Amino acid sequence: MCTSFVIHADQTIIGMNFDISQRPIKLALIDEQFIIFQKNEGRFLPAFGCTKSGIFMNLLSVAPNEAGIYRRGKNCVHMMKLFSDVLAEKVELSNLQKYLDETKIVNVPNYSVHSMITGKKKTFIVEPGRPLIERTKKVAVLTNFTFSTLLDADYKNVKGTGSERYKRAYEEISKNEDSFSLESGFKVLQQTAQYQGDFPTQLSIIYIPDEETVYFTVRRDFKKVFSFSFLTKQIEGKSGFQTDHVFKLSKQGVLLSELEQQNGVSTT
Repeated sequence: MCTSFVIHADQTIIGMNFDISQRPIKLALIDEQFIIFQKNEGRFLPAFGCTKSGIFMNLLSVAPNEAGIYRRGKNCVHMMKLFSDVLAEKVELSNLQKYLDETKIVNVPNYSVHSMITGKKKTFIVEPGRPLIERTKKVAVLTNFTFSTLLDADYKNVKGTGSERYKRAYEEISKNEDSFSLESGFKVLQQTAQYQGDFPTQLSIIYIPDEETVYFTVRRDFKKVFSFSFLTKQIEGKSGFQTDHVFKLSKQGVLLSELEQQNGVSTT
């Protein structure tokens, strides 16, 4: 399922709740890209990620549409390829519209996703089979209903899968829009986290590009916050721990289960 948001204020703050059934989840650093992988049918597949330069992209479940179903073709590019090229900056945000004008974005076989792609100044929504959407507003939220259906709708009136999380996120962001902070971001994620059902929140992250730092909590424990710095390439316990924990991150990655084993005892 999942909920993501971005607010472009004095500084850009990006948030994401990764909601998925229990499975191995891995964090890895690959060529200055912080990527979250989830294991499915024996393979680790990318779910979302961000770069040292401030680019963020995710892959959120959405109902399929005929034009976006996987197919081969000279100008067809599937979402996993787009994900890889955007984070590697082979496709720059400044050229995204031109790139998509020349290609047809489709899903991979047996999946249907859409994506929030954001940098320090701009945010785009990509939905296979539909036109690129550039968000000119200060705030953008993405959950699991077709985003293009609400372009002219008030957020209070949206419908579909994830619409209640969408509304809660917007309401929480609006309370602190003029002074939005790391703490505000985690409050949004806490308000939209899923604690029950088939898709509980496994990972909640806040990325602040100006700090080149990702802050995150594991499996809905918002009292314990880890941080990952692109400068040190390390994961550390930021708050809520009695002892220090440091993990050097590489392309081999670290599992959430490994972080949980070192989770320590909350001091707050």
